[in-house]
Amino acid sequence: MQDFIVILLFGVSAAWLAKRFGQPTAVAQVLVGLIIGPPLLGWVDPGEELQFVGQLGVVLLLGMAGLHLGLRHLATEGWTGFLVALLGMLFCLAGGYGFAIWWGSPLAEAVYVGATLTATSIGISVQVLDQLGLINHKVGRIVVAAAVIDDVLALYLLAIAHGVLSEQLVPSRLAGSIILAAVTLAIIFVMCRWLAQKAGPKLFHVQYPVNLFPVVIIIVIFGWLTEAMGYSLVVGGFFAGLGLGDGLEQVHRNRLVKQLEGLVLLLVPFFFVLIGSRAEWGALADPGMPILVIGLLVIAMLGKIAGGFIGAWRTGRFRIPLLVGVSMSPRGEVALVIAVLGFAQGHISHHVLVALILMTIGAAMMGPLLMAPLARSLSISN
Repeated sequence: MQDFIVILLFGVSAAWLAKRFGQPTAVAQVLVGLIIGPPLLGWVDPGEELQFVGQLGVVLLLGMAGLHLGLRHLATEGWTGFLVALLGMLFCLAGGYGFAIWWGSPLAEAVYVGATLTATSIGISVQVLDQLGLINHKVGRIVVAAAVIDDVLALYLLAIAHGVLSEQLVPSRLAGSIILAAVTLAIIFVMCRWLAQKAGPKLFHVQYPVNLFPVVIIIVIFGWLTEAMGYSLVVGGFFAGLGLGDGLEQVHRNRLVKQLEGLVLLLVPFFFVLIGSRAEWGALADPGMPILVIGLLVIAMLGKIAGGFIGAWRTGRFRIPLLVGVSMSPRGEVALVIAVLGFAQGHISHHVLVALILMTIGAAMMGPLLMAPLARSLSISN
């Protein structure tokens, strides 16, 4: 009980401070986990009960992300956004995989390293673009569309990796897993969209927080269903939320997201704080760690910048593609989720997990630092 209270108190406080200073909450909670966990103060012991609460929190976090996004953001800049997301994903996946193989990682670990590098943090990018007054500019519309597609592709890739890498990867199994994952996630999306269209309006005649109960149940059930099928629970939760969000009117969707935020705020610290407390930070003493972290960070940043620049090149202006690429570079929650799930499956070593956490922290900080001066120097305005 003491561990529960300590994580809740410090995790929520870290999230509040991070938001106040415009920093990603997930990164702040990981750092808190490092401080209060066994590596330093030893105030919490990451037991199974706390990990279960953390899993519940992260599946609801990804479900809420899908609920908030829907697919309607793709209406105006969908094709450009698709190119930006796809190219950035391919560059980061190939670069991360190749670098990990060169580093000496086994195949499964290299795949998870590449997959971790693919996920953009839409929360960080949108927050900075909004502060710069660019959220409704062409840059903002492209980045939002690309980030939505990016999350879908990254979690689809996670589903494939999670399902295939439990055994030796062979072409026939890979092809079958790709098709099965696509069909499964499409069914989840369509079912949840139908449920939202039929039952969604009735939820808003039910008093809060009772109206959240069916939404939480749907997200969790589909999360555990995909977990039972050999994929990750966060994949099912995300696509369930995506379907629910696409089936609801925007005003209802926004209201539901705001109501769900409170529950997620209480549960998700148990996931990110425990990441920091469980990681073996003694790996930082390894002489090769700086090369690994810097290499991953460079690939993560350049892969997204190059993908955004090339994908948005047809917008016709040098400054817009460049800012799109830079805006796709921050990493956050999804990257940490992929890395930790790979570690939990035994595919990622402690050393590589620590390097990926540091890469995520670095990209989360460098992205906004590059975005703001670039936008101002290029004099882009609405």
